[in-house]
Amino acid sequence: MNRVTKWVVRGLLGLVGLLVIAVILVYALSSRRINKVYTVNEPALTIPTDSASIAKGQHFVQAIGKCATCHGDDFAGKVLIEDPLIGRMYTANLTRGNGGIGASYTDADYVRAIRHGIKKNGHPMLFMPTDSYYYINDEDLANSIAYLKTVPAVDAVVPAPQIGPVARALALMTDFPLIPPERIPHAAPRPANVSPGPTQQYGDYLTSAGACRSCHLEDLSGGVPIANNLLSANLTPAAIGKWTEAAFKKVLTTGVRPDGRVISAVMPWPYTRFLTDDEIHAMWLYIHNLPPKNSRRR
Repeated sequence: MNRVTKWVVRGLLGLVGLLVIAVILVYALSSRRINKVYTVNEPALTIPTDSASIAKGQHFVQAIGKCATCHGDDFAGKVLIEDPLIGRMYTANLTRGNGGIGASYTDADYVRAIRHGIKKNGHPMLFMPTDSYYYINDEDLANSIAYLKTVPAVDAVVPAPQIGPVARALALMTDFPLIPPERIPHAAPRPANVSPGPTQQYGDYLTSAGACRSCHLEDLSGGVPIANNLLSANLTPAAIGKWTEAAFKKVLTTGVRPDGRVISAVMPWPYTRFLTDDEIHAMWLYIHNLPPKNSRRR
C-alpha cells in the first residue's frame, strides 16, 4: 500500500469515527430530552356527563381537533410514521380497552396530555400537535374529554416508539415538532375565550385550536414537507386565501380543488367535512383577511 493510499484510508477511517461519535451524541442528547420528566400544575376542569356536552365534544374531536386523523376512527391508535430514518411511531390507544389509556387516565391526566403534551408518567408525548391544542378553551376541552371517555373500548396494545436518527438530529438542530412540551408556554396565562359564531375572531380560534398551524406554520404560509414528499399548502391570500368561499368550502367538505383535482387525505378533509357552515365561514373570513405570505418553499 503506497503512502497516498494509506492517507486516504486513514482519512476515511477518521470520517467514519467522527460519524459514529456524532450518532452517539445525537442519540444521547435526544434521549435525554425524550425521557425528561415534566411537572405541570394545571387547574382542574369539571368534565360534564350530559348528552348535549358529549355531543359537542364529539363534534369538536371529529371536525375541529380531527383526532381520528392520527388515532384512527376507532381511536385505538395506528401507525403514524414508518420510516427507517425518521422512525416507527404508533399513536396512542385512547379507549378503555386493553392497551388503551382510557381506563387509567384521570381527568387531570387528559388535560395534561392534550393541553401540554405530557403523559401520565410525566414523559413527553411525541409528535402530538399540542402547540395547537394548548389553545383549546376550557369548555371545548372539557366536552372533548367527556366524549373521549365514552368511545367504545378496543383492545390494542401499541408498540413503543422507535425514533430514528434523522428525527433525533432535526429535533436537536431545528424546530422539528418531535417533543411537544418544549414548544408550549406552560406557565403563560390561558388564551382568552372567543364566542362561537361566523366571525373572523372565531376563525382564528378554529385554525389555532384545530391544529392547522401544525402543518401550515404559524403564519399559515405552508410550504413545508408533511408526508410522502407533499408540501403543506399556503393558506394566505397569496394562494388558497384568495379562493372564493364556495371553493374553500368545497375543498374542506369534498377534498376537491377548484381545478378538479382531489387533494391528498393527508389534509384531513374526511373530517373537516363535518364542520358547520358557520365554522367554515369563520375560517374563510380569517384566512381571507390574512396578510399575503410567500411559502417557505415554492
